[in-house]
Amino acid sequence: MFNSPWRPRAGTLIIGLGMAVALTAPLQAFAQDTEGWRLGVAQVPAAPVPGAKPRTPVRIELLAAQTTQGSAPVQAVALDRALEQLRDGILDAWVGVVPADLALPDGVSRRDVDWSASPLAILRTDTDIHDWTALAGRTVCLSADGRHVGELSARYAAIEQVYPAAADALLALRTGQCDAAVEDEGFLRELLKYPEWRKFSAQLAPYRQEKLTQLRRTDLPAAGRDALRQALSPAALRQTAREQAKAIAFEVYLDQTVPDCH
Repeated sequence: MFNSPWRPRAGTLIIGLGMAVALTAPLQAFAQDTEGWRLGVAQVPAAPVPGAKPRTPVRIELLAAQTTQGSAPVQAVALDRALEQLRDGILDAWVGVVPADLALPDGVSRRDVDWSASPLAILRTDTDIHDWTALAGRTVCLSADGRHVGELSARYAAIEQVYPAAADALLALRTGQCDAAVEDEGFLRELLKYPEWRKFSAQLAPYRQEKLTQLRRTDLPAAGRDALRQALSPAALRQTAREQAKAIAFEVYLDQTVPDCH
């Protein structure tokens, strides 16, 4: 169990796709003033089945995008298709990881977002793994809705164990089912601020750097540009990340019924 003075209160916790932050009012106002705020991301988790445990998505852009949905849901759109839909005016904006050298069609602009989606590994502080190459033949926990599935096995010959959500992958790390967990650097650094994660604060620094990118129509109205700027500002993303880490930490806390692996 968690040996920490931190004891979250369920009544104050904001979980899952309904997460809200104080800086979302401009987005909601913009959505209400349009016929439908059309925003895309690479992946939207399936709706939970009845009775399923609540799980907070690990991709921060989905949580930010949910605040813009207005009368239309955030859409799951692959990057190549998103470029076409932005060009044709079907999408207003798309947020995700975009290659730096990607050619954009006419009518589409890009702007970097100050959020690290680089792969960070966290491990027990008494680990004997001190670089990425040492993951060969070792187990790594990943969430299915994260960005890094398949990469650790292909690049470092790690044994990947993929779980439905970040809370499940992190619980597996805590209970000794894997040697490391890998998710976005921005999320894990926020999670590690909680005292009950100190035992798992050993890290492998990202082996590549990756930022989120915002793609949008160049003719997007000023209200939409302002709404995106505020939702994806460093301050707004930090607040969203704090709520996300709090929610996922609580989901792990609720599910951990066996002691941490020693």
